[in-house]
Amino acid sequence: MTLYTPLNNLPYPQPTDTANLPLHLQSLAEGVDARTVLRYANAAARDSAVTTPAAGMVAWLTTPGTLSYYTGSAWIALGAWNTYTPTWTATTTNPAIGDGTLTGRYAVVGKVCHFTTLVQFGASTAYGSGNYSFGLPVTSGALGGLPQFQGIAAVSGGRALVSCQPNSATGATSFTMWGPASASSPAATQLGSGGVLGTAYASGNVIRIGGTYEVA
Repeated sequence: MTLYTPLNNLPYPQPTDTANLPLHLQSLAEGVDARTVLRYANAAARDSAVTTPAAGMVAWLTTPGTLSYYTGSAWIALGAWNTYTPTWTATTTNPAIGDGTLTGRYAVVGKVCHFTTLVQFGASTAYGSGNYSFGLPVTSGALGGLPQFQGIAAVSGGRALVSCQPNSATGATSFTMWGPASASSPAATQLGSGGVLGTAYASGNVIRIGGTYEVA
């Protein structure tokens, strides 16, 4: 009966097993193969070869020259900036970006994620109603003290500094936005479809947010 090593679960035969050296070597080689740093020309070649990746797999891509690892749901380039499209929701009626732009970039180094989000409103953007939430690129780990993400919201009435907070202390997938809803008061309130500084959002306005947090 085949046994397995305690650390990496690699198969090895027992003296009582039927002698089949090629099969035993193949089983061992396949076990080792999935646990080494895989090498491919690009992401397409990797995805073609590894059709059922396992969490923790690591692959080197010659183009663009980065290491990537599989989280269990997606391949992420280590230390390189990746693109993502943040979700954008509101507590009452969800907004829609329309002909505006909603983009994000992020880089994961170890257990740390650095990200930036840019919202550029367009002529057909629908602002919804209620307080806004924007999606994080990677699910967070335990966020003791809930780190603050900083940014700026620019409307026709001026520019406001905003502070953002993850939506939960563990496993956060989005964050809320806080800042001055009124030009006459510096108090920070949760922001949303009402805009900032007493001015509603309009085409050409922008929101920029960036931050760092621990990933799951």
